[in-house]
Amino acid sequence: MTHSFRAWAVFAVVWATALLCAGVVQAEASLYQRIGADKLSAVVDEYVDVLSVDPRTRRSFYRSDLKRVKKMLTEHLCDLAGGPCKYAGDSMRDVHAGHGITHSEFLSGVELLRVVLVKQQIPLRERNELLALLAPMKSDVVDR
Repeated sequence: MTHSFRAWAVFAVVWATALLCAGVVQAEASLYQRIGADKLSAVVDEYVDVLSVDPRTRRSFYRSDLKRVKKMLTEHLCDLAGGPCKYAGDSMRDVHAGHGITHSEFLSGVELLRVVLVKQQIPLRERNELLALLAPMKSDVVDR
């Protein structure tokens, strides 16, 4: 081993140790941790309230138990975002079956979610991560 390589290796070990001790290198917090349980719950509460009254989306909430919808959506988002919850509800396909949700209604729902996320002061990075987790479910939600 050459002297310069040995010196570089020692420097790298010292630098890595210093970073670890300083807390600079640490595991990334989950999306759930970064948003926070209270904030996630507030997002879901407001989002379901808005969806259920907005003329573009309210049709599919007719006769829905909004309290249950909020509970199950909170559990599902908690699970998706890496939180301690385990979603035990039906699949998204089963939940939305028979509602006849259109592409337009889906896009309106996404738009409303974006508005709620901004209003609840969810940072851009976390908004984008959450939307990315939900996007693949479109085919299970849109019926026609």
